[in-house]
Amino acid sequence: MNVGSIIKYYRSKNNLTQSQLADGICSISHLSKIESNAYLPHESTIKALLLKMGVQLNKELEKHKRLEKLLGRFVDCSLHYDLETMRNLYQQLEVENDYIQSTGLVNQYELYKFRFYIYDNDRVKAERQKKLLERMKASFLAAELWVHQFFQSLYFSMLGDNSRSLEFLNNLDSGIQSIPQKFEGEFYYQKARMLVLADRYELSAHYAELAVRSFQLHHNYIRLLHAQMLLAINYTRRNLLVQAESIYEVLIRNTHLTKQMELHNQTLYNYTELLKIKGEHGEALEILHALKDKITPDSYFYKAVLLSLLEAMVETGQNATLLIEELKAISNPLKDKYFHIYANYFDKRNFSQPDLLTYSEEKMFPFFRKHGYIKETKTIAAELAAYYQKQEDWEKAYFYQSCREENGGELK
Repeated sequence: MNVGSIIKYYRSKNNLTQSQLADGICSISHLSKIESNAYLPHESTIKALLLKMGVQLNKELEKHKRLEKLLGRFVDCSLHYDLETMRNLYQQLEVENDYIQSTGLVNQYELYKFRFYIYDNDRVKAERQKKLLERMKASFLAAELWVHQFFQSLYFSMLGDNSRSLEFLNNLDSGIQSIPQKFEGEFYYQKARMLVLADRYELSAHYAELAVRSFQLHHNYIRLLHAQMLLAINYTRRNLLVQAESIYEVLIRNTHLTKQMELHNQTLYNYTELLKIKGEHGEALEILHALKDKITPDSYFYKAVLLSLLEAMVETGQNATLLIEELKAISNPLKDKYFHIYANYFDKRNFSQPDLLTYSEEKMFPFFRKHGYIKETKTIAAELAAYYQKQEDWEKAYFYQSCREENGGELK
């Protein structure tokens, strides 16, 4: 406990000057050194200064231990994905915010507030917290610096800037020995997430397997489910369908039994990708229709389910006009540009083929390429390459074929 900071906190709270508080106890210069934590005074001096403000040292020590324990639980909840308890603890800690600022707990407290805002998908508070931490980082210890960098990766992932997120993770690879062992699973999991989004499935699977082992070792069962789902996605993308299906069977059952309904729904959503590859479109459509009916319509996940359902209906030759209109209606052209672009794409499929190709080339391809949607970039590039081959426009055909084969269009 930073005793000097605590004394300064109570002095300010009681509207006392250093001269008034020091009178009869110690010199003003002595008090100034105490408050700046440059000097640790005798216990009798501490007690006298606190007692003058109606504060007892023993009770302060108890309060500090209580807050330390509370913050420890807050941190553990973030590692075990217990968001409901984390939200409750956050509210308790915020009541003591001013006091915590005067203790040695402040760095950890502010770091995990940043993590909480990211979990809560509160972009405004996360951005404000990011700026605060930038000002504080000069006081961070090595482990705190590592965690700060890691949370920035999570922040950029939340914003959809996957390239920036992966950049932070790659820079952290060499420093993993400087963090607590219990944090390794989170690092491996995030690395696997970003790599799967970059279409680097084999390396992603490697990190997902490391995350699974780490979460098993630390009995972190909820995060273990997240890591297993990531592994199933990897196996699906690599066409290891038997392995993927066996994981999904376990995940669907265990997410239901543990009442992790959000994760359960996400598991079902990803499972439909496997079903589509196997040609089992009827079961995929049934699952997607059921998901659509029980998800909040204004959520990002709802739009993702709607898009997947739309794709499946178009693939099976069904009339998807109503879904296209719904996706258009709920997708803000600025905030939900990804979904808005796809709504227009499927709309144009019902009309002119040349208009569709022009839209793909002038709107979709540049957007997906710019924002790091590698899978989507490759899909559109393949369509354009095939079209220009038929047109015998070999220059453009070669360009789009190269984009399809080289990291989603990020040509060097």
